[in-house]
Amino acid sequence: MGLVMFVEREKLTMMMMLQRTCLTMLLLTLLTLAQADDQKEEDTAMSLSEVVEMVEPFGNGCEPKPERSHIEEMVLNKEDASHESKCFRRCMLKQFEIMGEGQMQFDEAKTVDMMNMMFPDKEANSKAIAAKCNQAPNGITDECEVCHAISMCMLREMRAASYKIPEVKE
Repeated sequence: MGLVMFVEREKLTMMMMLQRTCLTMLLLTLLTLAQADDQKEEDTAMSLSEVVEMVEPFGNGCEPKPERSHIEEMVLNKEDASHESKCFRRCMLKQFEIMGEGQMQFDEAKTVDMMNMMFPDKEANSKAIAAKCNQAPNGITDECEVCHAISMCMLREMRAASYKIPEVKE
């Protein structure tokens, strides 16, 4: 019994390390895109395919497992995304502990921390945007739809506040 518990604990440790590595890769991808946008250098901007490949591993733990088209819709921040794409976003945010199981709002402190990590020059706006957008899905009861509504609100508000949101080349 001790060996089985040891093996299971090692698997869990490896999964947690993989999750942290993937989160770091995703944040680095977003930071790279932001820097490329700042520099206006086409050769440093990432293509949709490159970003999808970075994000794809997050879908392995999602149910249902997203298809490539769902990942692409999420990466491109399609306002009219399919329900499956919205659920993939929900699954990722659950993995990053931004939106817990059964929750209908993002964890404000973690959301603001992530925003500030990517946009340190916009710290003054981040908290207000997170608080405002957590109220966006008023009356929506589907967790995937709630996640999408908050995310789209945050994207609109961040653009309105002159955050340099990188565009992905299709």
